[in-house]
Amino acid sequence: MKFLAIEHDFPSRRVTNDEVREKVREANSAHMTAAELTTLDELVRACFASSGTTVRYHRDTGESASGLATAAGRRALDTAGLDPLDIDLLLYAGIGRGVAEPASATTFQDLLGLRRATAFDVLDACASWIRALHVADAFLRTGTYRNIMIVNAECNARDIYRYELASLEEFAHWHPTVTIGEAATATVLTAEPDGEEAAGEGFEASFRTWGEKRDLCFVPLPNFADYFGKEVEAAGTVRPLQFVSFGLSLMEFGTRKLIEHYRDLPRFEEFKADLVLGHSASDGAGRHVVEACGIDPATYRFDHRHHANTVSASVPVSMSEAVTSGELTEGDRVLLMAASAGVTTALAKFTYHGR
Repeated sequence: MKFLAIEHDFPSRRVTNDEVREKVREANSAHMTAAELTTLDELVRACFASSGTTVRYHRDTGESASGLATAAGRRALDTAGLDPLDIDLLLYAGIGRGVAEPASATTFQDLLGLRRATAFDVLDACASWIRALHVADAFLRTGTYRNIMIVNAECNARDIYRYELASLEEFAHWHPTVTIGEAATATVLTAEPDGEEAAGEGFEASFRTWGEKRDLCFVPLPNFADYFGKEVEAAGTVRPLQFVSFGLSLMEFGTRKLIEHYRDLPRFEEFKADLVLGHSASDGAGRHVVEACGIDPATYRFDHRHHANTVSASVPVSMSEAVTSGELTEGDRVLLMAASAGVTTALAKFTYHGR
């Protein structure tokens, strides 16, 4: 599998920790005591410190998710040297969407003028892009499609940020909300010429899922109770489209299972990656995984501090930045590692071949 292009876009509004803390204080000053406000501020500061959160980017007036992703997609086509009619399949990967149906991929098939492409969505929370990469590789190996584009627009943060808590008890499943940033990415892939994908260097992925832990992180719809099949113990009221994430429990379980997953498959360790890209939910969690897996931290990109948690866009954003900076070059060996809501753990390895 060859990467003809990987591009990303951030919205323009830079949101700092100080701005978030001030808005949290303002939103809760009317119903919390001075002591409670101080405790809440200390908890928020501790959350940012442990995750490494500094800034995140949100859409400003006039900016839209579709606009950001379309711009990234057009730039990816230019970088790849392809016409829109050269794309055979479009995969939309991610949580950010404006409709439950049809597939969000249909929006970008239209906006990018990919009139010969078929299109569908791949959704697995923050692991969505790695899942889509796996799907694309399978299609390319069989020759079903020649050129595939993966797009995501993780631009929900501005809408889900909730600064008011009913009580301090809500902090347990609220605090990851304010570490979410926005980004859009576009990736263009094609098959390696016959015979060029050397044995052991091709794309390989492995996924594991613990569905019983689905209540650790979720975004409910209005008919949530009818479909979720599990009682949720969360302080306050769980409202439709309100992000709920028990961050500490999710990180503890997810990182533990990701470490076990990696250790259970020696071929991923034996791969000896030149560059390791992880889901940027937390630099602290990433550091823990790297140390526990015996991975050289110099090979790992700690990107949460640069743009916070950009959900399923975080791995392709890091990869796009690495290509732009020259950190990722032809022939480098790349390892992807992610723990995601679900709970899903994902590993993928490949030798990078660009245009």
